[in-house]
Amino acid sequence: MKKATSLLLALALALPMTAHAAPSSVADSIPSVEQSRLPEDLQSFPEDFYIQTDMVSMAGGHTLFADKDHQRIYMADVETSREEWNKSYDHIYNYKVMPGSPKIVLLVEHHNKLQKIVLSTAGKTLSRYSYPDAMLKMLKNESSLSAQIGWSAPDKSGQKEKLALQAGDHIYIYQYPWKKPMQTFTTSTRQSSNYENLISTRVEYQGNDLVIAYQAGSLMQTQYVFDLLDTSKAGSKPHTVKVPWNLKAQMQLENGAAVIYTSNILGSPLGLNADVPYPIYVRYDVKTGKRLAQITRTLSDQHKEWQTDYSQGQLFLADRAAGKLYLYDRSGKPIWETAEPSKRISYRFIKYEQGMVYLLVENIDREFSIAKMPVM
Repeated sequence: MKKATSLLLALALALPMTAHAAPSSVADSIPSVEQSRLPEDLQSFPEDFYIQTDMVSMAGGHTLFADKDHQRIYMADVETSREEWNKSYDHIYNYKVMPGSPKIVLLVEHHNKLQKIVLSTAGKTLSRYSYPDAMLKMLKNESSLSAQIGWSAPDKSGQKEKLALQAGDHIYIYQYPWKKPMQTFTTSTRQSSNYENLISTRVEYQGNDLVIAYQAGSLMQTQYVFDLLDTSKAGSKPHTVKVPWNLKAQMQLENGAAVIYTSNILGSPLGLNADVPYPIYVRYDVKTGKRLAQITRTLSDQHKEWQTDYSQGQLFLADRAAGKLYLYDRSGKPIWETAEPSKRISYRFIKYEQGMVYLLVENIDREFSIAKMPVM
């Protein structure tokens, strides 16, 4: 990978921060870029790195970056600020970090084959399996924007390894030997007359819990839609969740719950209402569609953005209008808040661990740092 923007030393912010209470001023607490720059011979982020690249925090101070735009995956150590390894494929459909196991499972197209590749956290290829060509043909016959696939790991309850392939209005469930679907479900989401276009962007599958993410558009507006489906029952119909227009929504599947968290989209012709509460975080039971938890906020300024991230059971919120950073637990209970250190930087939440919040930070010059903020 090319060296370009320097990856900075981890920043330990000088002022302690107390849960639920912001310090009087932290505006100048981040060291300058010049003070924090790594030597040029050390590893860096790639030249075309985008701060919204998918990230997964892992054990041992590792963070996995999955760049599906450029079809590559790489590992960084947030303690030493070094890239450890990187790999590229023809197309990355899905990736999953195995909980409690030092393994990463990828579903990729590589050398004209649909493959499951298992990597160690050190980047070593532990196994590689090619699925029947008919499955890749289904994914490619539909536009790559309207067909997706997800992988479900075997578990101790007796669930076998499975695949869920969404193509058009159908969802196909496969098990070994992968030659034909064992179940087929239908969804009417893509038939909605409310949209000029609607594409599927992601499938997450574990056990019998399936979530499909869509991005829809109409009259220059954007809406994110999610289908929640219990695949244990033949003929099940999805519970459909529609996020309010002009909010960007991301999703994780966590222990049978669909975790949906949002950021507002600036520059939309109609924008958002400044006096209406919007969901920044919602948690749903996949099997029932029941809402389990929710956090809403009312914008004080529709031209200021909020950004959210979710990692290891915590929600991070950067509210530009309020000028504050927040951390919540999975139930929506506040853990911490502080004044925003600077309005000239962007944030991504890596993890909250042992009283420390880890953030990936980008300044206006596209220089990146790993910041560590203590919570006391």
